[in-house]
Amino acid sequence: MMKKEGKEQETGMNRKEKKYSLFGNVRYAYKTLYKVNPVMILGVYGSVFFNLAGSMVGTITLAAVVASITEKGRIEHYLMVMAVMLAVFMICQFGSQYIKSWSDHYYEIAQNREFLMNLVEKSLHADYDNVESPAQQRLLTRATHAVNTFREGVNLIYINYPLIVATVLGIFLYSLTISFFDWRIMVIIVVMSIVSSLLEARSRKFRAKTMDEQFRIWGRFYYLKQQTTSVENGKDIRIYNMADWFRSGFDRLEGRNRALGESQGRRKYAVSVSDAVFAAARDLLAYGILVTGVLDGSLSIAEFTLGLGVVAGLAQWFGLLRYHISYLLEGNQMVCEYRKMMDYPNKFLREEGVSIPSEWYRQLPEIEFRNVSFRYEEAGEDILKSISFTIRPGEKIALVGHNGAGKTTLVKLLCGFYHPTGGEILIGGRSIETLNLDQYHELLAVIFQDINTVPVSIASNISAHVEAETDMEKVRECLHRAGLWKDVEALERKELTNLTQNFDPDGIQLSGGTMQKLMLARCLYKDAPMLVLDEPTAALDPIAESNMYEEYKSATRGKSALFISHRLASTKFCDKILFMENGRIMETGTHDELLKKKGKYAEVFEVQSQYYKEGEAENHEEK
Repeated sequence: MMKKEGKEQETGMNRKEKKYSLFGNVRYAYKTLYKVNPVMILGVYGSVFFNLAGSMVGTITLAAVVASITEKGRIEHYLMVMAVMLAVFMICQFGSQYIKSWSDHYYEIAQNREFLMNLVEKSLHADYDNVESPAQQRLLTRATHAVNTFREGVNLIYINYPLIVATVLGIFLYSLTISFFDWRIMVIIVVMSIVSSLLEARSRKFRAKTMDEQFRIWGRFYYLKQQTTSVENGKDIRIYNMADWFRSGFDRLEGRNRALGESQGRRKYAVSVSDAVFAAARDLLAYGILVTGVLDGSLSIAEFTLGLGVVAGLAQWFGLLRYHISYLLEGNQMVCEYRKMMDYPNKFLREEGVSIPSEWYRQLPEIEFRNVSFRYEEAGEDILKSISFTIRPGEKIALVGHNGAGKTTLVKLLCGFYHPTGGEILIGGRSIETLNLDQYHELLAVIFQDINTVPVSIASNISAHVEAETDMEKVRECLHRAGLWKDVEALERKELTNLTQNFDPDGIQLSGGTMQKLMLARCLYKDAPMLVLDEPTAALDPIAESNMYEEYKSATRGKSALFISHRLASTKFCDKILFMENGRIMETGTHDELLKKKGKYAEVFEVQSQYYKEGEAENHEEK
């Protein structure tokens, strides 16, 4: 165990130290783009060429026109110059717009087909604790933002990188040209760009610093939006007049978001002021030098016009460079978050793990929790403390205790969602952490406390597959066994009826009790050797819960089973009862044994006895 823990610690250190460079992210983005369409390399360099050529043609055109008038003085020459320059300019504009439209199409394909779908695949196959914890949820939100919105994240790299290349080339060419006029103009433009870049970097650094808070606000805003538009909440909102409460929540979040936006805006405003001051200084100096050259005869009118265009163009190039670099760095920061999520390692083994023996699919071997402790990253103390118990093949175990005792956490460990922070979990004598987790999950049929259905057909909800891959005969058999077939048979489309109206206006909404039977049918369809029930009947009244557990008891014949509840309807027919309190197993035994001990279990049973005394009396009479 010490060796494994050391390995995990080393992995964590590597995660913290891993950095993603700007050029590395650019290569990463374009490698994916070229995978979508290798010809896109022509689009990148075509964009560079047409943007550079179009700007230069615009700068030269006015000077060429002035030269054609002042030096030749013939209208034919003027018209010919204008026609040529206009034709070249239109070709550049058309080429630039065509490539932009063509490129945007493939940028969107790369974003949706590659980046976004890869993130979805990563989320679906990641260890559960890699997507559940608040820290990982924030990382996933930031990673999604990098690829879920056009003109954000990876698209900022696609859009701005070619423009930066064109801008750098433009600055080089214009700088050579301006050096023939006066070096001082170049100095003030460079100083202006450096100061503005520093202010821009300060603004960007502040935005990065506040990004977590902004995402947190957006997440809460989205959550409130979901709650206010939820059909399930609509009744409570109206009966208890909760509209003002929700509105005040929106107002508070909007206020915090506005304050952050204003702070970011003030830093951007400083950049604008700097630009205005330096632009005035640049224009005064440049115009003064150029006008002086015309007056003393060292510059012609055409050269004066070209000089003005080059000065304005060079300043514009520097401004565009800062602008595009700013957005490239913003996109780079988002892509860093995306790559962090994509590179976040799974701790449990999949294909590289030990394959599940074929006999386990028929009968699960002994499961042993050996001195297992666990704490969540955000928790200050262990949730589970030195838990030890075994589930023998075919044994039915009831895990009971008050809410917050640690029962659900124990189920997550059994399912391989988390690593124990202490001790180990053994399946047939082998550590769960050495097994192929995907194969191990095939051995479990679990009904969690929070029951969720998908807005597809009843049959697909039961099989967890598309209808084409579903054994409809088996579905109907499971519906019969779960006591749900009569209800389904009465529907017009029977088991092909869609659940909810999200995708189908003719879909149906199941009641709580019917939902429980649907989940039972799902477990029966999977026919796994181990059944785990994590308080799936918590919303039912005790009598209905007791009846439901009788159905589960029938469904688990010959299988191992773990029943979790804070109520005691599941305990009497189980082979063994584990009573949990404050993260520990306080008592172990059968129902009768624990009642005779007159400990915690007996105390809780006495409190709930009004629901179960009738059943107890019947059992004693039978005996």
